[in-house]
Amino acid sequence: MVGGNFSTVGNTPAARIASWDGSGWSSLGAGLSGFQAGVDSLAALPNGDIVAGGAFTTAGGVAVSNIARWDGSNWYPLGSGMNGAVTALVVMPNGDLVAGGDFTTAGGVPASSIARWNGASWSALGLGTNGNVEALTLLSDGSLAAGGGFSEAGGAPALFVARWDGTNWWSLGFGVLSGWGVYALDALPNGGLVVGGEFTNAGGVNANYVAHWDGAVWSALGSGTNDRVTSLKSLPNGDVVASGYFNGPLIR
Repeated sequence: MVGGNFSTVGNTPAARIASWDGSGWSSLGAGLSGFQAGVDSLAALPNGDIVAGGAFTTAGGVAVSNIARWDGSNWYPLGSGMNGAVTALVVMPNGDLVAGGDFTTAGGVPASSIARWNGASWSALGLGTNGNVEALTLLSDGSLAAGGGFSEAGGAPALFVARWDGTNWWSLGFGVLSGWGVYALDALPNGGLVVGGEFTNAGGVNANYVAHWDGAVWSALGSGTNDRVTSLKSLPNGDVVASGYFNGPLIR
């Protein structure tokens, strides 16, 4: 499954979202009746439904507000959605969906840039963050890491990255310093967290656009990159793949 800002994929009409079955591409819905604006995030629910987030107002011709659900045949809204863009999605261990982005309400309920969908309604995660949330990932202990363009989480200082334990928000040491924000997160098999974005310092340690948090301290990943990192993915052997705006090497 891919989402973005395209109108065709593999010569097949597909309005900003498409599925690959191993041999060919297909649209989700009737071709160009997909989304009228870009898809920024995707997540699969335990029942196989797909949730898409972005800055759109229709999905398959159905009125939605920046988030929608695909059941294999049709698109549906998730409640009344958000009043701003949804840029990150993650499914919690119990099947609930958490959405991050640049919004102040979810389902009509106050929610500062992050909210939780339990299958029937939206709720806030405490006081949320004071800036946009660009990335979400589950940590090995079941808690949630969020990254973005914020300096507070739950009303307390948390520079660009924070952890939600189900009840409270926590900073990750001194957070990420000397930059504009965190755009990518990935939890490692050993319990660590890799953070990518637009920064040159993490927890007081020089770290060019990518850094590692081991649960207690920050460290650099080699010499990092020479420009921002926008996506991260760990491989089964623990290696990390990064993509972004750089043209210099990532040394792990």
